[in-house]
Amino acid sequence: MLQLTARPRPPLHSSASSNSLSRISTVSDITDFETYSDGVTSSPALHGRPSLVSLQSYDGDGPRSRSVSVDDGNPYLGAQTGWSSFTGYPGNGAYEPLNPVGEGSPPQPQRKQSRGFGYSMSMKQQRHETIPEEEYGIDLGQVGLLKAAAPLGEEPPTPIDKESPSMDLSSIVGPSTSADDAFLKRLQEQEAQGKLTGGLGLGIKADTVLTGSALLATSPIPEKAPWSQAFGPVGGAKELSRRDTVKQVAQNEANKHGKVIEVIIEEDEVPAGQSEVDLSLMEGPDAGLSDGTGNGNTRFLRKKTEKTEVFYPQPNWKPFSMRWPYLLSLIAVSIVLGGGVEVLYQKSARQPLVSFHEPSEIPAIEYFAFKFLPTLITVSYGVLWQITDFEVRRLEAFFQLSKEGGALASESINVDYITYFSFFRPLRALQCKHYAVAVSSIASLLANAAVPTLGAACIFLSPDRETRLNNPENEKQILVHHLWSRFLTAIFCVLGLLGCILFYQLESRRSGLLADVRGIAGLASMATVSHILMDFKDMDVATHEDIHNKLRDRRYVLLNSSLTPDDTQGTMKQETTKYNRSDLSQNPHPLMLRKKGAVPFIVGIFLFMILLPVFLFTPATIIADKAPWLITALAVCIKLSWNALETNVRMMEPYYILSRRHAPPKTLTLDYTAMPFGWVAFRGAMNGHWLVFFVGFGTIMTEILTVLVTSLATVEGRVFVALIKKENGHDSHSKRDHEDDAAKDLNAGQETAVSFWISLALAIFILTYMGIVASVVFLRRKKVFLPRQPNTIASVLAFIHQSKMLYDFVGTAKLGNGEMVRKLEGLKKTYGLGWFQGRDGQSHCGVDEEELLSGYSLGYDYSKAREPWTEAEVHWL
Repeated sequence: MLQLTARPRPPLHSSASSNSLSRISTVSDITDFETYSDGVTSSPALHGRPSLVSLQSYDGDGPRSRSVSVDDGNPYLGAQTGWSSFTGYPGNGAYEPLNPVGEGSPPQPQRKQSRGFGYSMSMKQQRHETIPEEEYGIDLGQVGLLKAAAPLGEEPPTPIDKESPSMDLSSIVGPSTSADDAFLKRLQEQEAQGKLTGGLGLGIKADTVLTGSALLATSPIPEKAPWSQAFGPVGGAKELSRRDTVKQVAQNEANKHGKVIEVIIEEDEVPAGQSEVDLSLMEGPDAGLSDGTGNGNTRFLRKKTEKTEVFYPQPNWKPFSMRWPYLLSLIAVSIVLGGGVEVLYQKSARQPLVSFHEPSEIPAIEYFAFKFLPTLITVSYGVLWQITDFEVRRLEAFFQLSKEGGALASESINVDYITYFSFFRPLRALQCKHYAVAVSSIASLLANAAVPTLGAACIFLSPDRETRLNNPENEKQILVHHLWSRFLTAIFCVLGLLGCILFYQLESRRSGLLADVRGIAGLASMATVSHILMDFKDMDVATHEDIHNKLRDRRYVLLNSSLTPDDTQGTMKQETTKYNRSDLSQNPHPLMLRKKGAVPFIVGIFLFMILLPVFLFTPATIIADKAPWLITALAVCIKLSWNALETNVRMMEPYYILSRRHAPPKTLTLDYTAMPFGWVAFRGAMNGHWLVFFVGFGTIMTEILTVLVTSLATVEGRVFVALIKKENGHDSHSKRDHEDDAAKDLNAGQETAVSFWISLALAIFILTYMGIVASVVFLRRKKVFLPRQPNTIASVLAFIHQSKMLYDFVGTAKLGNGEMVRKLEGLKKTYGLGWFQGRDGQSHCGVDEEELLSGYSLGYDYSKAREPWTEAEVHWL
């Protein structure tokens, strides 16, 4: 009688199916266990079926694309593993479908097929072929009936530990056994050894494999360069070789369809010393090329060689403020404003813009036109540049990563242009050769600081204040200053030129993005394909300096919406010595949320609120009369400091919500730094983040403050105080004559009593509002709740490199923000920031799904507090 030998069920592993796993054949898979990577040997006796998930499901439909087999959890061998060996997830963006080559294409070479992250084997090594799906199968929906069954000769199954990876296999194969627990423990060991598991780090695989001949036969050859390449280097027309033509067509097809295309390029290889010209046409058949048979036949000693190249789609998503319509409009506005200032000056030189004896004679429209409109225009113009500059700084790292050959970490994932001091930012950008950032930063500084200040100095009242006070009834004139107007015109011309340079910079490069990268989720989805996560091993609580020292010599590239290490190109010595130290702040808290930055700023706001009445109601008003631009310059400084405060609040808000634990899924996609001016306040109110709302609303009010204080710069405030005293009957007989003279002095200026008090009251209210909000922000956000600032891509990746939630981001690199939110909300999970057990079974600090082990406190190491005897190796030291 044939005896059945009881054997335990092998460990669980992920099985990659080419199609739906709806039905599995009922025929037992008598597997030769010598092919397993765990080294289990087979018994000569018959045995039961090990596991339902161990079957490969393949129905033979559709082409198999080349992929790199993944052995033992996708081992990562350090920085030497290059992105060129990766193959991975197909794109599903909004592209045209790519038709594979028809029957005329050559047969594809055999390639290995991954059997999951537990082990792999080639098709030639199998003792029998996998049985395809058939109609007499078992519905996996009914496999749950086997939950109570246990393998022969084993104890009842034990439940899966809660700390194991989040892949729920119990609905398919039933409760776990001791072998499953051992397998999950092995996964943690693999993660600890630098081997990604659970679908992470599988790489990018080609969606279509074509030969060069088939590609040229089925795809049109482009005749014109695309719009983004129309501004490239100018050169003479050059005829492309066949190889270059194939590469150009392949890249165009990859961009058109959004697919990764692998092209086999055939070339004729001629041995060294042999001419490619058939010399027998001139010298006869015996010209040294005889084949040795004596029959006079000639031959060429050539052989066909095949070289494989992979072409990735190069998307070019940009926000509207970085696209050509917006940039051309910005250039046109600069030219128009510069011309308008010159026209006003020429008109003012011929006759005054406005003439009057008393302010009440000026029509309301004209009064608004010269009193408030110029400042409104200059402030709004600065906001337009500020929007573009913010987006350029935020996305520059992705432009660098999408270049051919990628970029150094110090020039891409480890560079910070968001919180960097605005006046030093252009110098930092020039050092990194990020010319787009340098140009936009200089333009933004000029538009937000120089233009409003010069605009306030351009328009002045004639004659001077002393003459007007001595003769208040004489005619006054509003003129355009000849010197300051020319400076302002020159600034507008420079800004127009900078706009042209920025237009060229942005239109001649590709961003490499399919959609906006927002929040933690956006970066997490881009980091799950390659082994980039292992570059941040043990870096969860490291400083920016530590991260810089580890990644300084490494290059990274953005391929197919995925961040990937690039080790195919060596790093030159001058590149490594160029960035000897990190320029990032080593303090884990932003400057404007710390005492060092917040307290001086708050004090400065209240001091300015005190100085404003001093300039208006004391003899110090002569300073404003001689330099009316001074008050405007102080208001601009306050505005720039407030923008820095708003930037810090925008950046830190999602992490503050996560630090409070059990945050909703949309927190991972929340990114206030990606929102334009003014929209932040609205979104903050809609999300119930009131501190963000008040700060964002304060940004709008700072622009109004600049307009108001500019209108008050040339006003003699003591005149209006005297009028109030006279109207209230507080003047004594001895002071009556003096106050009558003061009342007459009202006609010496250009301000009416109503406009003066309204402007002053609004300015004081805005300053009070800003001081109170800044104080509240400091009191509520002064506590450190992060190991370092999340102001670079590298810093964020270090927070999530061991998070179990990354399993949920596998295959999401091409999802938009809305699709990502719906996916995360469908998982019904919450998230937090603190200490958690990572995929390697060790304690880590960062962002992960709940439940966490503990929250984060500065100076508190959970792993050492719970297991002080455990000394983990720190690889970045």
